[in-house]
Amino acid sequence: MATENKKTFSRRKFFQRSAIVLGGVVVATYAAKGVIRRFIAETAEGMDMPSMLANNEALLWFEILPDNTVLMKSPKIEMGQGIFTGFAMLAAEELEMPLDRIKVEHASTSNGPIDKVSTGGSNSTSSLYVTIREVAATMREMLKIAAAKQWGIKPSEVKAHNGELSSGNRKITYAALAAGTKDWEVPEIPALKPASEFRFVGKDFKRIDLKQKVLGKPIFGIDQTFPGMLYGAILQSPYIGGKLKSVKTDLAAQSPGVVKVIHEDDLVAVVAKSRYAAQTALEKMEAQWDVPKKWQQDEFVALTKVGTGTRVNVQNEGSAESAIKDHPEEVFKQEYRTPMAVHAHMEPNGSVVHAEENKATVWTGTQAPDMVRGAVSSALGLGKDEVNLKVAFSGGGFGRRMDLLQPQNVARISKIVGQPVHVFNTREQEFMNGVFRPQTHHVLAAKMNKNGEVEAITHDQATPDQIFSMAPENVGAFFLGADFISAGHGASIMYNVKNKSTSVWHQQLPVTTGIWRSVGIFPNTFAIESFMNELAHKTGKDPIALRMDLLKGSEKINKRYQKVLEVLAEKSGWDKTKPEGTGRGVAICNDRKTIAAAVAEVEIIDGMIKVRKITQVIDPGMVINPEGIRMQVEGATMMGLTATLYEEIKVKDGQIASSNFHEYPMVTLADTPEIEVVIVQGHDEPYGVGEPPMGPVAPAIGGAILQLTGKAVRSLPIRLS
Repeated sequence: MATENKKTFSRRKFFQRSAIVLGGVVVATYAAKGVIRRFIAETAEGMDMPSMLANNEALLWFEILPDNTVLMKSPKIEMGQGIFTGFAMLAAEELEMPLDRIKVEHASTSNGPIDKVSTGGSNSTSSLYVTIREVAATMREMLKIAAAKQWGIKPSEVKAHNGELSSGNRKITYAALAAGTKDWEVPEIPALKPASEFRFVGKDFKRIDLKQKVLGKPIFGIDQTFPGMLYGAILQSPYIGGKLKSVKTDLAAQSPGVVKVIHEDDLVAVVAKSRYAAQTALEKMEAQWDVPKKWQQDEFVALTKVGTGTRVNVQNEGSAESAIKDHPEEVFKQEYRTPMAVHAHMEPNGSVVHAEENKATVWTGTQAPDMVRGAVSSALGLGKDEVNLKVAFSGGGFGRRMDLLQPQNVARISKIVGQPVHVFNTREQEFMNGVFRPQTHHVLAAKMNKNGEVEAITHDQATPDQIFSMAPENVGAFFLGADFISAGHGASIMYNVKNKSTSVWHQQLPVTTGIWRSVGIFPNTFAIESFMNELAHKTGKDPIALRMDLLKGSEKINKRYQKVLEVLAEKSGWDKTKPEGTGRGVAICNDRKTIAAAVAEVEIIDGMIKVRKITQVIDPGMVINPEGIRMQVEGATMMGLTATLYEEIKVKDGQIASSNFHEYPMVTLADTPEIEVVIVQGHDEPYGVGEPPMGPVAPAIGGAILQLTGKAVRSLPIRLS
């Protein structure tokens, strides 16, 4: 937040700042696309996603309340990942406030900083680590300047500590000073506190939103109620690619509690006095659907296959492909698959919208406030500044909270009936009409010499996209060719092999696929690390020793790899005797600079997989809140476990075969293993935490089964027979 020295502004007037610009316009000839694509892929593998904030004014971020607490307005969304606590810790450091006097809430689009890049990619803390501290430090200095003016002294003579300003025997609280200050002088960004002086960062703190959630406060989108609010239910196709041919709405209109039945272009909905009444009426509609094809599971699986679709080479070092092709007798080759999955978060998607003549208010849990505001303004024919989006807590996100169509439709319904309208999907609609994790197919091959040393590796990965639908028209298809940034993230070989090549094959599915927690790193780590475990098994090498050898190097990243594996071997008891009937497996990944590695201990009891313990070692760079990191790793481990053992979406007769949790099993308390989390601080800046620990879970479990039974796991969810 660079400003002119001694510049002043009113509480109601804030300067506009330049946004951090991500990306740019790529201009290239067709022949140069391959080089450009590899460059983009290599950059994306370790990319730190910056924030895109239009305004970093301190008074927009922070509000000093009468009880001498500070309210911070977060441009990032709290979805259970614990970022509000970390943000409060960073703000408390520079504001010189006790942590328990910092409150954090979501910024609304009309009152607070808005991040146009949304919340995702495990980048909330890393992208705002410096920004939050700079804005908080600037706010502190603004308070000191105001106190100095009041006392007729120099700002350097004012001390800030624990929410109080002092100089000699003069003292005043932040709240008392703020109440009497109308114009604020904004200094240049002050020097930030060195890490050696941190009071909070690096220490364990409980989550600041814990009490609200434990007490069941109405803080989620689905809880929102307002005077005069009605409830809506929207007709959605029960078939893949189904288009509405005709619909009879007479019975729905006569159903008890119904206020209005809407049939406007592609929108068919019921508005009623209760959610139950709206849904009951919707079920009375007689709809006829035009279904272009009644897909079956084997047809769906065949759509995603290496060798079909658009191929993009994203890694090319040495001559891996020719080495594999020219020496087939020395090549070890295997294939791996992961299935489609649904998000299955606890709170279904939905919104509450009140559309009035010249303005609209939206209440929703979304990962993309600015995009939703734009979508609603477009649907209603309003300017963006005429739409105020108020962000609620989300009962799970994982990429699903990027939906723009649902709030658009709710806005249209509210405009038609002229009242606030509450519309949330049923669980069945979430499963049938959701945004799915794409299925993947992988082919890996390694050429080994007579000593069992790896000389070349190739990885071909086939996947539908996750982000093309969010890119400008033709940009994804022409410049990228395949979604290696998201769906292909983590596909490149990180091991120090002289010859290595990675290609991503793109072909679309007839359902909407999108971001799902750990994006590409989950399926790609499963395939690559399962392959490494098979290589170790085939050559008789220790799986950790094999990785240690292939990750040696003088660069800092190599030293971090080595440290993580060393700690993992020690903490997991890798070299100790295993209990009888137990297998151990290992895996490691690098997800946007965070290194996560896991060892799984597995038994097979009566033909069923029992995961006894998972030891996770994570190097997330700088550690802000160790307690928060441990919770994130534990959550990612459990989500990785359910994706490994249970989660799979299938299709049958043109429909999604699972309609609810009774047909989509997930892990329960009975499946929960002992989880040990070990944190290694390997850098002086923070990286992401929420997604990386999911990566190693499936291949570590598969490696344990391989050690225990001699049979390799090459597809998910794991089936022993």
